[in-house]
Amino acid sequence: MSAGTTAPANGLTTPTSDLGLLAPAFRAAVVAAIAECNAAPNSLDAIVYESYRSNELQQIYYARGRTVRPPNETVTNASSNLFSWHGYGLAVDVIHRTQGWDPVRHGWFNAVADVFKRHGCKWGGDWTSPDAPHFQWGACKPSPSELAREIIRTKGIEAVWEVVGALGDPDAVVAAASAAAAVASPSS
Repeated sequence: MSAGTTAPANGLTTPTSDLGLLAPAFRAAVVAAIAECNAAPNSLDAIVYESYRSNELQQIYYARGRTVRPPNETVTNASSNLFSWHGYGLAVDVIHRTQGWDPVRHGWFNAVADVFKRHGCKWGGDWTSPDAPHFQWGACKPSPSELAREIIRTKGIEAVWEVVGALGDPDAVVAAASAAAAVASPSS
């Protein structure tokens, strides 16, 4: 990923759940949180629906409820992916594997949020205008600042990751991901 891009400039117009597009330390936190969510006794059946969001997809979301109807309500206030941590690889949307955004189990998103918070993430459900599926790197403010946008434009995405402490020690990230995978694997 080169400096000055909102990496990756792939033009995705559909959501991606590719965790490889996330900042390394955040990716490790997400992998560990999903593993804990899905392991007994939690058994929450959680999946990452969306990780990195392209500017093209962000603009599609922004149009919903404004120039595209339905829905009648707006979906996001972020007009470009530089105003959403998804565009920096520092946010994910988590939903139920089979029930999507409407899990039958009462308090499902709260249970998922408890796990993600233990792994250093913030939950969009705690916001004034709640966004229950949204989780982001704990060092991030609710939305990217002008400074974050300047850093990504001039120095690239990894410079933002470094500033918010999400670049991480690659060995520690690999070890955390391996440990999480071991927890998620059924015993033989």
